[in-house]
Amino acid sequence: MARISSIELDFLHPTGRASRLAPWLLIAGVIMGGLAVLEQRNVASQVRAREADIEEMQSMSRRARPAIEARATDTPELREQIKKANVVLAQMNVPWSELFEAIESADARSVALLQVQPDARSRSVTLAGAARSMSAVLDYMTRLERTGRLEHVVLASHEIKTKEPGRPVEFQLVARWVEAP
Repeated sequence: MARISSIELDFLHPTGRASRLAPWLLIAGVIMGGLAVLEQRNVASQVRAREADIEEMQSMSRRARPAIEARATDTPELREQIKKANVVLAQMNVPWSELFEAIESADARSVALLQVQPDARSRSVTLAGAARSMSAVLDYMTRLERTGRLEHVVLASHEIKTKEPGRPVEFQLVARWVEAP
């Protein structure tokens, strides 16, 4: 049988190549850590700059765009183009994000919205959808008014689908949206 020799371990006095590299590896690690901190600060300042740009763009998008005025010297074709441009400007002035936030905050679990159609001229919005019951539609109307962004929510039309299972209700609501203070 072969005899196994004993192994001697000395943890107090390490020798070899690894023990000579340890200080250099420590210095390299500290330098890399410092570089990582500098890069993190650079990225954080870039993020802050981009967030400021986004905030500025959002505030610009919330500003109302004035309508274009036709002059007496304009041709009939130009007057028609100005009317079309004013329709586009009116659509651009619709507070889309606030309007959608108000609609989404009404929490419609038993109501499925199928269409959202704003009318910039009359500052109204038409909502078309389907619900499980008429009471669900009425509850949804109440929740829409509670958002504070929509007022005068009116049931424009409804139809109970008696031949479909569960007798769902298709409806159309009209409401006026309120400007943010």
